[in-house]
Amino acid sequence: MIPIYLQRAALHCALGDDLPSAARALQAGQPPQCEPFVLHEVQEPRTYLYAAKTGESLSERLDRLLGETLGANPQSLDDCLLIVASTSLDISELEALTRTQQGFTPEDSTHLDRLAAELRQRWGFAAAFTLNTACTSAANGLLYGARLINAGQYARTLVLSCETPSAIAMQGFGALMLTSPSGQYRPFHPERDGLLLGEAYAAVLLDREPGDAPLARLLGGFSACDTSSLTTTREDGSHIHWVMQQALRSAGCSAEQIDLVKLHGTATSANDAAESNGMRLLYGERMPALSLLKPWLGHTLGACGLSESLLLLKALQNGPLPGVSYARQAMLPFSAEPQTLAADSLLLTNFFGFGGNNASLILQGCAQGDSTCR
Repeated sequence: MIPIYLQRAALHCALGDDLPSAARALQAGQPPQCEPFVLHEVQEPRTYLYAAKTGESLSERLDRLLGETLGANPQSLDDCLLIVASTSLDISELEALTRTQQGFTPEDSTHLDRLAAELRQRWGFAAAFTLNTACTSAANGLLYGARLINAGQYARTLVLSCETPSAIAMQGFGALMLTSPSGQYRPFHPERDGLLLGEAYAAVLLDREPGDAPLARLLGGFSACDTSSLTTTREDGSHIHWVMQQALRSAGCSAEQIDLVKLHGTATSANDAAESNGMRLLYGERMPALSLLKPWLGHTLGACGLSESLLLLKALQNGPLPGVSYARQAMLPFSAEPQTLAADSLLLTNFFGFGGNNASLILQGCAQGDSTCR
């Protein structure tokens, strides 16, 4: 794969209302914004990680996100594809309509591509489509966008991902007994008890050229669906191992060259076991540095492929990544101390979704101020 630059980016999440402040909060160990909600099935409290409440509609927030990504004076977008990656899309707005009107009609509900179509019209993108492949949505958006640029179909791609705080997600994940009763998000801990959902909005501009201040180069990646189960992937880690191998092959590098692996780490029993086994198949007991980001963002579902990648890359430009407080008890060899890596480190980032859709990306970060990033 010909490397593609992550040229400009923006992030609104539970750690901050822009990408630099979120990265600083991560490195300072600042806890994310969270609020409780009641899980109806058992009438128990659960925790949700919210982005800053701004009073904006979803449409207004996405416009602001695009403005931050494209800059004050964006050039024409008639050569740029828009990909909207999400599992929630406008569900939260339909839920709000239900609360005010005690229901909604078929005319109120919108087809899957409405958000993308409206954004395309307002901003002048060449074309637009949506992706919903569960937790791999945004990661697949990055892969597809890069491949379409390499194929010469578009000069640039803007990948936008969002995950809004919908009651359907909160109650649905709770009914499946996947949300943490303790409110502690501890992936790979032997006593982990589930995930915390999170709200996020993220965008990135992909281009063959680095631009003024690129975040990273996307060197390769791979995505595939494990059809052995309707809901999850093989717990022996074999499919995850294969996906990571294919991602490395597409980037022309080996597992030994990777400086850090950003784990998916949902803190659910089957997913953590599968990823742990996949990592051991790839590395044995000699693993590179490992990173977890969901405890800081929440599980942002369709947006995690972009929200976690952007946060990781920006944090690496600034300094050390936080350690894992329970490193000695964890199923994988985490560091309890902050980890300092070069901004241009080679990264393997994992995203393994509901339904067995698994994706891995190979990214190389860019040092801050490096306009060439070769």
